[in-house]
Amino acid sequence: MIDELDKYYKSCASVKEATKMSAEAPKSRDDVKAAREAKKLAKQNAKKKGPANVKKEVPQAPVPAKDTKPQTSNENVVQENKEENQPQGDYYTSPYTNLKYRVKDMDEVDKAEMRIIEEKIKAINEKAKGTVETESGEKVPVGMTVDDVVNTLKEIVNVAKEVETVTAMVHAMDVKKTGEAEKSKAELRKERRMKQEAQRAAKQAIQKEAVKAEQKQQKEAIAKTKEIAVNKEKSPKPKAVEKPKVKSQSTQKLNWFQHLSAEHHKEALKHMTINSNLHPAVVKLGVQLATGVITGSNARCIALLDALKKMVRDYSLPARTEFARGLEAQLAASLGFLWSLRPPAAAQINALKHFRHQLTQLPNNVDEFDAKKTLQEEIDRYIREQIDMAGEAISITVRNKISNGDNILTYGCSSLIERILREAHEAGVQYRAVIVGHRLNRAATEMLRRLVAAGVACTYVDISALNCVMKSINKVVLGANSLLANGSVLGAAGTLQVALVARAHNAPVLVACETHKFSDRVQTDAFVYNEIGDPDALIDKSDDNSPLKDWRTNPNLTLLNLTYDVTPPSLVTAVVTELAILPCTSAPVVLRFKTSEYGM
Repeated sequence: MIDELDKYYKSCASVKEATKMSAEAPKSRDDVKAAREAKKLAKQNAKKKGPANVKKEVPQAPVPAKDTKPQTSNENVVQENKEENQPQGDYYTSPYTNLKYRVKDMDEVDKAEMRIIEEKIKAINEKAKGTVETESGEKVPVGMTVDDVVNTLKEIVNVAKEVETVTAMVHAMDVKKTGEAEKSKAELRKERRMKQEAQRAAKQAIQKEAVKAEQKQQKEAIAKTKEIAVNKEKSPKPKAVEKPKVKSQSTQKLNWFQHLSAEHHKEALKHMTINSNLHPAVVKLGVQLATGVITGSNARCIALLDALKKMVRDYSLPARTEFARGLEAQLAASLGFLWSLRPPAAAQINALKHFRHQLTQLPNNVDEFDAKKTLQEEIDRYIREQIDMAGEAISITVRNKISNGDNILTYGCSSLIERILREAHEAGVQYRAVIVGHRLNRAATEMLRRLVAAGVACTYVDISALNCVMKSINKVVLGANSLLANGSVLGAAGTLQVALVARAHNAPVLVACETHKFSDRVQTDAFVYNEIGDPDALIDKSDDNSPLKDWRTNPNLTLLNLTYDVTPPSLVTAVVTELAILPCTSAPVVLRFKTSEYGM
């Protein structure tokens, strides 16, 4: 490129000398024409020989064309990098010089020098585009004298040298970077290994220091304990009598009964949360169930239905709400409160099934007053048919089985058994009632009080003497809390013992149970489901020397007071219902009948 610029400079010098000679001679018209022709010839020769592309007879800077890219030193560096298979970055092409520079190296190259070079080339190109007026008045598109052309060529040569210098610097920097990259790749693994080893050594040092600190602390603790022991030996002090810690009742429960009720009903009252939306009748019933004021299956069922009747009577239907859905929401909240205080009985569950069945049978557009009236009537009808009329039918059936002079044995207190014995006495049957109870069963004493008040001849016997009196018993009539689907009888604790003794003496065992007490649940023993009573009820508080008096302070003693027991169907002669006298195995048939008729 420099050689071509030199040739171009020499040609321009010859043109300058010819111009000076023509200027010294007298100028005529012919001379002017000859000068013009010579100038044209010189321009043509310069156009053919020179590297600059002259447009409209104007010498321009030697800018390489886009199609034919000259091999510059910068491109040589790029080709060398490609031959070495090194990654190539993006390139920046100058719009004035058509030279390429690596963009990633622009920060390291002096940008100011590159900007000056490009500005110089731009100024030369703009200067070459002007025009100059000759002596004849014509405007020549050359726009420059010979001196201007020479100066322009000199500037182009200087710019080319500066470009070569900058390109060489870039090439040197690329080579330096390539060497550093190769060096870092080669030593990268070694550096990583050294760092890892240093980190491991630091961790090991920290661990060793921690172990030493722990050992030091242990030694100090041992030394302190030895000093304390020595001091105690030197000055012995009387030991204080340690009182046994009282464990809570929950920690003394056996693992066998953890699935049963978590706490006694009286203790549940302490944690009772009363919702403001609950009806007062529901709250009152919950307290009565928890404190044992209301006992017995029939009594609990009637009390529940009475509370539901009052709740329906005082219920106010919210706006844009169906009667059935609104009442069902309030019913669910009330039942959750009641069952948290005491688990429901089978009679209560069946009564609720019947009530909900009647609630779903109400039409959607029913009037609120009519719906309340219908539900109250259904509750009254259920109490009348399922409890009162069923009890009357059972009473008549059992009364026909009692003869004059019979000794009828019963256990505990049952409202149905009380009705049977009282009505039999009122009918003129002469018999004697033997009531069996125990010290903890206050229901037996209540049963005795009611029968004696009705004029029935009674005898009270403790359960421990049951075997002695069973020889003279003609019939055993027992009540039931529920009759399970497998024929087992769920009754008060002690019922199973009475049935066993009766079977040993071949005494018939009749179980009086209404059909609304039939349950679809199956239970084989008293440990599957039961209620735990108050353990303090087992203690004789009148005896100061009782070994159970301070049972809570003894971690090896636990009191268990079960409420119910399960009598298998093999020990029951028959079940007396309002339908008929049935065997225990007929319970599933009765359940299907009750489901179809009453929706239980």
